[in-house]
Amino acid sequence: MLLRLTSKLFYSFILITLMISTTGFAQSTSYLDSLDGKFALQFQITENFSLSDFQGAILSGKYHFSKRDAIRLGFSLIADNSDAESGTNRIDTTNFVTLERERNSFGFTLNTQYIRYLRGTDDISFFAGGGPSFSYQTSTTETKPNNLVNEEGARKTTDYYILGLDVLLGVEWWFHKYMSLSAEYGMKFYYRTFNSKEEIGAVINKVEEDYLKLSANNIRFGITVYF
Repeated sequence: MLLRLTSKLFYSFILITLMISTTGFAQSTSYLDSLDGKFALQFQITENFSLSDFQGAILSGKYHFSKRDAIRLGFSLIADNSDAESGTNRIDTTNFVTLERERNSFGFTLNTQYIRYLRGTDDISFFAGGGPSFSYQTSTTETKPNNLVNEEGARKTTDYYILGLDVLLGVEWWFHKYMSLSAEYGMKFYYRTFNSKEEIGAVINKVEEDYLKLSANNIRFGITVYF
């Protein structure tokens, strides 16, 4: 916990220092004036200054449909099909039991936000925004014994989806004509539902969960590349 807090404070200090150090360089026009019609890709700056996805593993970007208005989009997709085999000795018998396990899963996450830029200096602007998000995932796991006639297999299925709404505030600094650094934080309100069903022979176990939650988002640092 202390390491995370120290890291965030360090990144904040670096970003604020860089922003302050550039306020003495006057620009003839604001960078916001050149953003109309531009696309951008976004990457998150994590510990040790490594890059990761900003809000989507497959796509994380934005489009400026005016000088001060933009739409952000993040999209992630997972698909998994795996087979495994394991073996074990039963304590009370001399049987060596082999089990086959097959797993199939699919899921995706979509994040969208409308962003409004509030003009600050020529190369630094504050922004605010928000928008909906949606996540869905389903998985099925089947386990079958190979060499025991009376042994029953098992099947487990899980499904969940999350419907959320993000609200955020941030600041963006253009240190280059086509690149910028940003920092943002905010809150998220979401509804989550989870269903699980496990079948072992004639025995069926079900779990159903539904809840609403309001939570603060972690501070997110990013680098944006415009084109």
